[in-house]
Amino acid sequence: MILFNGNILTLDSKNSRAEALAIANGRIAQVGRNEEILKAAAHGWESIDLQGKTVLPGFIDSHVHFLATALTATGIDLSETRSIKEILEKLAEKATKTPPGEWILGFFITHLSDRGMPTRYDLDRITTTHPVRLFHRNGHLSSLNTKALEILKVPEDLDGVERISGEMTGVIRDPASLVLPRPDRFLKEEVKEEALKKASASIAAKGVTTIHALDGGPRSPGTIELILKTAKDLPVKVVPYYQTMDVEEALDLGLPRIGGCICADGAFESHTAALFEPYADEPDNYGALTYTQQEMTDFIVKAHRAGLQVAIHCEGDRAIEQVLWAYEKALRDSPRNDHRHRIEHFEIPTENQIERVSRAGIMPAMQPSFLPTFFFRGGEERYEAFFSRPRLKRIHPYRTMIDMGIPIAGGSDSPVTAIDPLAGIEAAATHLHSEERIPVLEAIKMFTLNGARFAFEEDEKGSIETGKVADLVVLSEDPCAVVPERIGKISVEMTLLDGKIVFRKSP
Repeated sequence: MILFNGNILTLDSKNSRAEALAIANGRIAQVGRNEEILKAAAHGWESIDLQGKTVLPGFIDSHVHFLATALTATGIDLSETRSIKEILEKLAEKATKTPPGEWILGFFITHLSDRGMPTRYDLDRITTTHPVRLFHRNGHLSSLNTKALEILKVPEDLDGVERISGEMTGVIRDPASLVLPRPDRFLKEEVKEEALKKASASIAAKGVTTIHALDGGPRSPGTIELILKTAKDLPVKVVPYYQTMDVEEALDLGLPRIGGCICADGAFESHTAALFEPYADEPDNYGALTYTQQEMTDFIVKAHRAGLQVAIHCEGDRAIEQVLWAYEKALRDSPRNDHRHRIEHFEIPTENQIERVSRAGIMPAMQPSFLPTFFFRGGEERYEAFFSRPRLKRIHPYRTMIDMGIPIAGGSDSPVTAIDPLAGIEAAATHLHSEERIPVLEAIKMFTLNGARFAFEEDEKGSIETGKVADLVVLSEDPCAVVPERIGKISVEMTLLDGKIVFRKSP
């Protein structure tokens, strides 16, 4: 295949641009000017006139909960609800269409605070014959009705189970939400497999050619095996990160990596992200660490010595400290130059932590879309109420990190935010704190070249160079040529995986 008459951003070491490229056997055979590429084309090759459209390496989303993303389409969409009344109306509609005894799941309550979630009494008014679980957007908070509490056998004394006057309200936050079984435990395998296939088609339509799938573990047994089995039939490539602390199990599956959302702490909106200083609106609450320092250190040291790449979820600065300290110890005891250990989220690091991450070669995987979705939705005042302005100024310090040579991979944490790299690129380039904005080209690399590097795949993908796989995305406009605030509105015209078109907007 030949793609010609385009604006090709190669992202090679010189950030070169080209007009055309040739694809053979699923790989990029040649990149250059229209004349030389068309001249070199063999008889019978398919050719596509790009008509000036922009070509980038296929996007890489470095943080996706693949099965959870797939299953959200099977539940109630609560993303636009703004009150408990609206939530209950949607629940009632779903209950009339769902056989008694079957689970009803709802995603995502975005506009309610962690102190305003519906209770089991609210949900029981709608149905007592279906188990119901409704999830907050941050993934660390949910509401259950009485039947769901009974089926899951939720202990009343479990930390994170909200109680009023000794009675469970049905609101569950961390650490309880980190140990309850995931909803997929109650679904048939063929249902989950079909959901993965449908979700992957939607992912390809966003120009994404590779996802890092952070899945499985004790709360979702069999998920990583299902994803590995299904991956070969999908229009997107999958790099699995097994969310377990069982090192032997990861090794037995032949995986070179372990972790993902092994959650060192929770989330800010749930008041469970672990902080050095307390939440401004709850002076006695510093958030919560899920593991002791010894537990975290033992796991990281063991996985590191086994030669695995490790990824751990850390939102607050106190959680970052716990995990960073463990990484530093592992590297002192068993030096390894190219470990590429990851910290997921890395949302509010201290200056000292940024410096140590740079020295240790730790790689932060971050989600720029968190900025407009959470921190700056409705203005900074919303977060200042419980976060304080000095801390809020430390949120997502992209420019500071890049200036220190720290590579950042971009992701969505889907289903927490939607898989949409163009929206993520826009968010990184339009950070509300102007001093932390980064050039659009650097933001693009978060979702291409850096994503490949985080998975040791930079020799295969992430840039458009001879010999690399032909994973490509064609865009209606050049993200570097529009005002940053318009990047998220650029259209994905075509997605190619190994040189084959897996999504096309129009003929």
